[in-house]
Amino acid sequence: MKPLHVRTLTLALAMTGALSMPGWAKPACPLDPVTNAAKSHTLFLYFPINDDPTFTNYNPAAGVSPAKAFDVADLDPNIGSTDKLRNRIFDVVTDDYCEFNVQIQQSTTNPEILPSPPARRNTVAVGSDVDLIGGAWGLAEDVDLKDQVNVDFARVWGGTYTQCEGGNGVLGCSMTGSLTGANSTLDRWAEAIGGTAAHEGGHNYGLAHTDDNPVNSTCKSGLGERPGEDSFDHHLMPAGCNLDGESRAGSRRHFSDRTFGLLATNVGLTIETMHNWDLVNPNAQEATSLTIEFLSKKNAVTTDWWFGGAESPWIEPKVSGVLGTANWQGQQWNRFSITWKKPNPSWIGGTPGVLPGGAQFHIGATFTGVDFNQPDPIIIQKITLFDSGSAALALFPRLPMYDSGTLDPATGDFALHIYPDLAINRNPLILEESLLLQLPRVASIESMMRDGKPLAFDGQAIDPWSVTRCEPLSGQRETAVCRLGNLADKPHVEVTHVLGEPGVYDCTQGAPRTGARGDNRRDPDDAIPVCAGTARDPFPSTTLYVIATFTDPKAKHYDPEKKEMVEGPVTSKVFYQFAGVRDPRKLRETATTTKQ
Repeated sequence: MKPLHVRTLTLALAMTGALSMPGWAKPACPLDPVTNAAKSHTLFLYFPINDDPTFTNYNPAAGVSPAKAFDVADLDPNIGSTDKLRNRIFDVVTDDYCEFNVQIQQSTTNPEILPSPPARRNTVAVGSDVDLIGGAWGLAEDVDLKDQVNVDFARVWGGTYTQCEGGNGVLGCSMTGSLTGANSTLDRWAEAIGGTAAHEGGHNYGLAHTDDNPVNSTCKSGLGERPGEDSFDHHLMPAGCNLDGESRAGSRRHFSDRTFGLLATNVGLTIETMHNWDLVNPNAQEATSLTIEFLSKKNAVTTDWWFGGAESPWIEPKVSGVLGTANWQGQQWNRFSITWKKPNPSWIGGTPGVLPGGAQFHIGATFTGVDFNQPDPIIIQKITLFDSGSAALALFPRLPMYDSGTLDPATGDFALHIYPDLAINRNPLILEESLLLQLPRVASIESMMRDGKPLAFDGQAIDPWSVTRCEPLSGQRETAVCRLGNLADKPHVEVTHVLGEPGVYDCTQGAPRTGARGDNRRDPDDAIPVCAGTARDPFPSTTLYVIATFTDPKAKHYDPEKKEMVEGPVTSKVFYQFAGVRDPRKLRETATTTKQ
């Protein structure tokens, strides 16, 4: 493997226009309700209709209970109804936790009185009252490092925004006017309150202010943003004293690269593997659908995040299976198929749903799972194009096989294997180039194309931790090995809190009860209790992203310019992203057992 300079790749992509910095849009999380409902962690946004004295009083000195009612009239009755503001706050927090194994629910009933509340729950009570005791916007129960406590609580005082950003300054905070006059809109109130709710939820999932605070802050210092990342004041976890009103109300704040990695380990991601492909129809005939047969260890496979850009003839692919079993590399796998058939009205190649002969096209799909430790690979077996009568066309695009990384227990090396072609009686695929990017967060499926510059689903550019090349093994044309890392490698993100340090507690028996204050403007911004332990980002990074180009040098295919069948090179491109491993110890245990 040959290391590449990350800035060299970034500059090259910037020259193509792939690095344009979009504005702060408010996208909807692309995962569907079925996937969201399957997530094993639940974050409740609890909006009491009436004051609730039964809300858990985890910090009596801070006045967290009763949980006060939430009413838009206490904030600005001109921005819309209470229901609309609740729903918009829900949208903001859902987007913040989109890729994580955390489902967001909103409720006007205390989740603790549900007949069967989820075993792992994090309840953030949102009131429209003002914190007159400490002047805080919010207060979590603890910094639950590694998410050791199954049931957590937090409080948000939405009315505090009327004192600061609302402009009357009763609590002595700056009158920024970020939520007054023309700035007082439903969206801006939702961004502010939703950001605080996501922030307090983040504490209960193990994230601390110091993970995001700027370096050498006069308020409270921390690590700040990493090189190539957007500014810390667009991030969710800085202490309240490091943020102004516009940072809170003017954008959808998001988890930083560091906190994204910690959260991915603490609660898990929803996405396991994500695949995009540049392909060519080698036939002279038109195709109206495409099916890929693949293998998986799972008994059920679902996909709900698919590529729907104008370069694809089809949208909304459907998975079928289990269709039987097959043997691959000495192991039994379940057989599935995924079919693209529904016409894409945005297709730029002609009639929606119709792929002309010889045309290039792009398709993709994300295979989802929940609470994984290591993603299961999807092994591509066969691609078939069909005509309008559902008859299979004679020729088909070519793709390699690839796994999601395997560990050598003897050396601790973790490597991805790419098999350009294991079939016989066909021209071998040649690996032309392969790049491996270690990413701090999940790249969107829409960005996995062209030059491959990764972007988050909200359009923000992602700067890789590293970029390397992987080459075919010496003397083994049919296999390429991408070394992903070694178990001895230092993690990109690691946080340790030790008993004996100020404010650090043993949380193995539940969260401690203290009088510490929360998210406020005061200097210093008192830290909430921190659970002892060590947390790191997944191994070897939050996600691994492979961009590989393959050529069939003697492919029979239709040339649309010559309007005849020819023999010559046809290129396919793979954009493949898969999640890192949450617990490397289990990876070694699994590898050792398999090898035995």
